[in-house]
Amino acid sequence: MPARLVRPSVVAALGVLALATASACTSEAPAGQVSATRSTPATSADPTSTPTGTATTPASARPLVVDAVFDHTTLDPTRQFDRTGSMLSHALYETLTTLDPDDPTKVVPGLADYTIAPEGRWLTLRLREGVVFSDGSPMTTDDVLFTLERAKGLRGPASSILGSVTALKVDDRTVTLSSPGSNFALPAILANPAFGILNSAAVKSHGGTIGPGDTAAAWLSTHSAGSGPYVLDGVTGTREVRLTANPSRVGTEPAFPEVVLRNRTPREQLADVTSGAADLVLDLSASQANATATKAPGPAVTVTTVRSSSLAYLALNRTKGLNRWTADPDFAQAVRLGIDRGALGLAVPGATPAAGLVPAGIVGALDDLSPTAGLPSTPATSGSSAAPGTTPTGTPTPGATPGATSAAPTATATDVPTVPDGIPSPVVTMPVVPERDLVRAKAALARSGYAGQAIPLTYAADLPVQGVPTSALAGLVRAQLAQVGITVVLNPAPAREALAAYRSGRSAFSLWGWSPDYPDPENYLAFAPGELVGLRSGWTRGSDPLVDDLTEGARDSVGDDRAAAYAAWQVAMNARSPFVPLIQPSTRFASGPRVAQVPGNPVWTLDLARIR
Repeated sequence: MPARLVRPSVVAALGVLALATASACTSEAPAGQVSATRSTPATSADPTSTPTGTATTPASARPLVVDAVFDHTTLDPTRQFDRTGSMLSHALYETLTTLDPDDPTKVVPGLADYTIAPEGRWLTLRLREGVVFSDGSPMTTDDVLFTLERAKGLRGPASSILGSVTALKVDDRTVTLSSPGSNFALPAILANPAFGILNSAAVKSHGGTIGPGDTAAAWLSTHSAGSGPYVLDGVTGTREVRLTANPSRVGTEPAFPEVVLRNRTPREQLADVTSGAADLVLDLSASQANATATKAPGPAVTVTTVRSSSLAYLALNRTKGLNRWTADPDFAQAVRLGIDRGALGLAVPGATPAAGLVPAGIVGALDDLSPTAGLPSTPATSGSSAAPGTTPTGTPTPGATPGATSAAPTATATDVPTVPDGIPSPVVTMPVVPERDLVRAKAALARSGYAGQAIPLTYAADLPVQGVPTSALAGLVRAQLAQVGITVVLNPAPAREALAAYRSGRSAFSLWGWSPDYPDPENYLAFAPGELVGLRSGWTRGSDPLVDDLTEGARDSVGDDRAAAYAAWQVAMNARSPFVPLIQPSTRFASGPRVAQVPGNPVWTLDLARIR
C-alpha cells in the first residue's frame, strides 16, 4: 500500500463534511431486501409492487433451471471476477467470511470466526471445526494459505484487491493476516467468491502452484475443489453448467439438489420463464418483466425487484495516442456537463441517477447525505468556465426527457476560508447529483477545438447492466451528447471482445457496468489514478495530485471518518476523473411457481443454495 500523501489542504476539506446515516431515498428495496409481484396471464405485472401472496409450491426432484447471460470465461474461482462466475463460485466454494443474507452490507463469519485489531492492521481467523472438502478431506490453514498465496501469485483482480496482505499460520485452525496500514475492508474482501478456499492437495495435483506457472485453470473449469453446498457436475461449452449437491457437506442442504445454469439471451429468458422452461431468469429489462403478465397460456411468474449496488458509467481514455479528444480535459468536461443523469434515471425504469461512483447503500455514498449536509467542492478542471471552487449539482425533475436539462435548484456555496495552498473548500449544499449544464458544456467543447469528429462509443452489446440493454443506454447517451455538439457513433461489440479491449486500455470511449467486488467503499478506489480501473483509462498516479491525496485519505480513513473521506473523494472524481457515473439500476429476477424465495446479493447476484 503506498504511503499516505495527504496534505493539510485535504484534511481541511474533509473537516467541513457533515454526514448522516440515513438510507438513500429510493423507491426500490434496499440491497438484500426485495419487493415482488406475482403476475398471471390475466393480471398486470408491476415489478415494484407488493405481492398479495407468496408461492409455496415445494421444490420437486427436477433440477432447478436458471437462465442468465454468461460473462465468465473460467470457473477457476481465483481467476474469475464476473457476475456468473461469482455466482457459481459462491455455490461451489466457501469463504473465510461472508455477507449477512439479511443485510449484505454486514460481514459475518463464514468458514472462520475472526477478530480485527483496533487499528485495522491485523486480522485473526479461526476455522470452524469439522469442515471437509467435497472429497471428504479435512480443511486446514494450509489450504487457506495456499488459496491466498495462489491468488497473489496469479496477479489478477483478486491479487489487486488483496494488496500487500501477508498470511501467517498459527496452527492447523488459526491464521493471522497482516496489512502494512489500516485495512478495515479486509473482512469484506475475503467474502468475495474469488477467495473461496481450495482443496490445496487436489489443485496442486492438477497443476496448481504459486506464481505464473499455475496451470490448474483448465481442470478447475470442469471440476470443483471446494466445500460449498454444490459440486460441479458438468459443463457444456459456453452453454450450460450443471451443479449437484455436495455429498460431503455437513449442514443445511439446498432445497434443489440439482441446478442447471444456462446461457440465454434476455429474449430467450423471457420465453423460457413464461413457458415454464426455466424456473428463474436474471436479465429481463423492465419492459420484458412487465411482458410476463401478457404471455398466455403459461405458469404464473413472479418478478422480484432488488435495489442493486451496480453502477453504469462512461470511461474516457486519457491516452493521447489512442484518441485526441477523450484525452482532452475540456472535451471530458463537455461530456460530464452534457450528460443528464436525472433524465437517464427516468428513462430506465427502476434506476436512480448516480450521484457518484459509490452507489447508494454503501458507506460514503453521496446519495446517503442528509438534506442539510455539506460537501466540499473541488477546483474545476483546466479551462472550465465554472466559478472557482464550485461544483454544479442537481436532481432530476419529474417528467424530464432524455436530453433535457434538469430544472433543479442550483447549489450554493457558503463562505469558508481558502486553505493555505490555494485549494478552495467552500461547502456546497444538496442536491448532490451533478446537474446538466448545456451552456458550460458547449463552452468546454469549443475550448477543446473539437469540430464534429466521430467519437466511437464502445460497449458490450450482449451484456446488459442489471437487465438494462447497453444498446438502449448507449443510444440515450448519444442523443444527449448530440445536443452538446458531440458526434457519438455507436460501436457495439461482443462482450469478450469489448472487455478484452477495455481491460487492456485500448478503448477510447466506452460504456460499462460495475458491480462491487465487496460491499465497502474501498472497492471503488479501483477508479483512482494508477489503480485497476483508472489504468484502463490511461489515468496514472501523479497526473492529478489532489485526487491522489484524496484517494490516500479515503484509503487510510477509519471509523466515523470514512464516510466523509469517501464523499470528498467522489466530489473530486466527479469534477476531474475520466469517469462519468450515469445510473444505479435495479436487479430484476423473474421466477416460476417452483420458486418461493429469491436470495439476491450485490456481490454474487444470487445465492443458488438458498433458493426455496
